[in-house]
Amino acid sequence: MRKWQPGMTAKNVQFETVSLWVQIWGAPFDMACPKVAEEMGRCIGGVEEVEKRRRQDLQNLFMRVKVAIPISKPVQRGGFLAGSDGKNTWVSFKYERLTMFCHHCGLLGHDLKHCASYFAATKNKKEVLCQYGEWLKASGGR
Repeated sequence: MRKWQPGMTAKNVQFETVSLWVQIWGAPFDMACPKVAEEMGRCIGGVEEVEKRRRQDLQNLFMRVKVAIPISKPVQRGGFLAGSDGKNTWVSFKYERLTMFCHHCGLLGHDLKHCASYFAATKNKKEVLCQYGEWLKASGGR
């Protein structure tokens, strides 16, 4: 998001990013650390903050990172994480306070009913599978 400058009005301000906390699920235990969360966050957008573990002895089910997500790109469902054993592990992303987004194209700001891409894909009465869904929304923070 832009910082306010003289002469800015509601008509000439453009939002380019939205800041959201992203939960990273499924990382191997030895990879669940703030450094890895930051690296994964950079794959999504601009990292603004990384949650530090409060207590080392508590099992973390997921890592959290606050990211400035570009609204011109689809939200990411997850990514591969190279583990210390050399194996790639798929980690899933869940977004806290994720509002309106399209289950077909993954873009923020509109839903399936208002998606030109989905409308074009279903024009010939074909069934279209959506790659995104409500499962991308986190049920809660910490």
